[in-house]
Amino acid sequence: MGGYTSTKTDRRGEDLKIVKYFEFDLVDQDEMFEKWGKYLEKSAKNPEKYPRYISGPDGHTRFEDTLNGVSIMEIDNEEQLINYCVELCPPLKARFELLFDATKYVQAYMAKKK
Repeated sequence: MGGYTSTKTDRRGEDLKIVKYFEFDLVDQDEMFEKWGKYLEKSAKNPEKYPRYISGPDGHTRFEDTLNGVSIMEIDNEEQLINYCVELCPPLKARFELLFDATKYVQAYMAKKK
């Protein structure tokens, strides 16, 4: 792989990046959008208490009786995810997966081989 150096910069150091997969039932969309509006107000007033969006929320093309989507978020601590869930779940159903810097993995792997 050679001597690749990541050009990524984090404005807050070692923030954790999370992929959020979400869905909610379309019959609950009025409740969901009301909660979403309140969430946006609270997170604007106290951004340190909530995840920061890097991308999304974006909807999938899979419309049946649910709206599905994905977002990429950044967190400093688990309390931010907890606050997010307390504000929106239910009706929102969400699954979170941690992203990691693959460059660091490659570097660790290559160092191990030496």
